[in-house]
Amino acid sequence: MQNTIRPRRTKILILSNQIDGLFGWFFVEEQNLENSPFSYEVALDTQMALRLIEREPCAYSGVLVDRKGFEEGELVRFASQVSEIASPLFPKILQLDGQSCVQNSNWYECILASLVDIPAIASVQFITELIRLKDKALFEHLLNVRNYSAELAKLCVKEGIIDERTAEFVSFVSFFHDIGKLLISDEILHKPGKLTPEEFQSMKLHTVLGAKLFEKSIKTDKENRLLTSLYRVIKYHHERFDGRGYPEGLQADQIPTEATIVAVADVFDALTSSRSYREAYTVSEAFSIMISDEGHFDPQILYVFEKNFEQIVDSTNRLKLA
Repeated sequence: MQNTIRPRRTKILILSNQIDGLFGWFFVEEQNLENSPFSYEVALDTQMALRLIEREPCAYSGVLVDRKGFEEGELVRFASQVSEIASPLFPKILQLDGQSCVQNSNWYECILASLVDIPAIASVQFITELIRLKDKALFEHLLNVRNYSAELAKLCVKEGIIDERTAEFVSFVSFFHDIGKLLISDEILHKPGKLTPEEFQSMKLHTVLGAKLFEKSIKTDKENRLLTSLYRVIKYHHERFDGRGYPEGLQADQIPTEATIVAVADVFDALTSSRSYREAYTVSEAFSIMISDEGHFDPQILYVFEKNFEQIVDSTNRLKLA
């Protein structure tokens, strides 16, 4: 008789001091916890949750927060403490959909619309770990771009350019903008010098190759805004406002706003990072280069970046030091 090999289940930490009501939410979702593709542990308060995370910092894909019964300030402190004791990206702190929240709240990373989204969080965690192990420099670049993008997206909300949900998506998906580089040969990706024109053409394929990874999922779940944002950012973050970018030569309003935000963050981190053929530019030098690069960036996104430049850099530097 053959043994059935069961896949490892995603592990979720549930923070709730009203556990009966929380399980009522599960039943409304018509999910059977015993047969679900994730396992869970329950913490009744934030201190208990922190002790569990400290015990196993890499064990949980997400912390599912039932914010009823918790003060906003307590959840902000909790999220900050989680980031100090766990990895830079996991566990994700998720809020239950449909619960009231304070405007411009920043303690959660995204809202969980359905329990069926939980296994997707685990898949993202696996991809993140794969990138970290395969290419440390790429991982650090992705993390920096994610931090810059998240801060810039929040400021775009204040300017009325995007809504809060889109900002959440940008914060989440920006980390994966260069995932297609995993499919580019190491000889090109890590060449100690400038690329030849032919090599650069191959490098440019990372946008299309990365997007292809998610094409099938997009076709089967066309209403998934998070997945759509992920696809757009991966494929279009090298488009230029003047139409001279790649892969499709989109221009102006043809370029998804999520991608225009990540484009600014991506170029800024690239300029302020060392390369084998040049030293890193200072933040002031990088800023000047970007402002003078007429036609590259969406003017309204570049304006927000320029207006809040010091705040964006200072905020991201604090994250790097944490």
